[in-house]
Amino acid sequence: MGFFDLFRRHPNTINERLVESPMRDNWYQASAYWPSPFALITTVSDDGQTNIGPYQLTFPFEVITGRSFIVCSRQNSNTDRHIKRAKVCALNYVEFDKSRIKKIVRLGYPGQTTAEKMVDNPYTLIDSPTPDRKFDGKRFPHIIKEAFQVFECVWDESQPIRDDGKTPEYFVLRIERILMKETWAQNLADGVKRLPKVPLAYGFRDASKFWFAAHKKPFWLPIPTDKGPQEEAILYEANRLDPDNVQFTRDACKKLTGIPKPFVKTALKGIIKRAKEDGISLVDVDYIDKLNAERDG
Repeated sequence: MGFFDLFRRHPNTINERLVESPMRDNWYQASAYWPSPFALITTVSDDGQTNIGPYQLTFPFEVITGRSFIVCSRQNSNTDRHIKRAKVCALNYVEFDKSRIKKIVRLGYPGQTTAEKMVDNPYTLIDSPTPDRKFDGKRFPHIIKEAFQVFECVWDESQPIRDDGKTPEYFVLRIERILMKETWAQNLADGVKRLPKVPLAYGFRDASKFWFAAHKKPFWLPIPTDKGPQEEAILYEANRLDPDNVQFTRDACKKLTGIPKPFVKTALKGIIKRAKEDGISLVDVDYIDKLNAERDG
């Protein structure tokens, strides 16, 4: 490696050989690179204060019929103890703000009491808008005002914890409610036009540094229309608009492939609205034919 290679931000490694990286403890930080978003988990401490714990190891678990997250936690951490006692927590997601991220590191430093760590809290704590989850100093924590989204969760105790005295252990948290700032909720409802500036964490490295990153403006690519069944994208979109009340069959979606792409979501919403009025929970070919006949007649 030449002298100037040391200062290149993105070295060209394509032609280098792959070598083995030793399997160390905390392998995702010490043996590999794993950038991911992180949650600021709020819980209620034993003395009735809201505690904030930054967690990188949070992952979607059940995503179709159930809605849950897995959180990996150091045993006997503040968050670990509080969830085991109160059974509830809130996962707060904030946008990139470098001045606040510096203090997130201090919130995650182990061995502090809630009172000690919250002296450096850079966020505004507020009551949840959910009536039965307002801060009570016992079970339900505050949420973070600056968060663009919040998952209000309850610990699913039916999912066993591997409690073997080692770290980490994990919680399966069932998502009871997703709270979101109005702008971002409308953005989802209208068809995503932009995305929040989610900060990424690369984790704790070299026993001295926490690494974070801000990404550039996200971009999108269209779903390929020359791959697979033409109705696949319509089926996916249709069955996620109102999954608890109206579902579509694949054959029904085949009937909708002629709708121009910009109008598909609007058309699906119209069909769902009409299906609810008619007491229909499963939109099949016959129902689509009925609607088409009414429209053409």
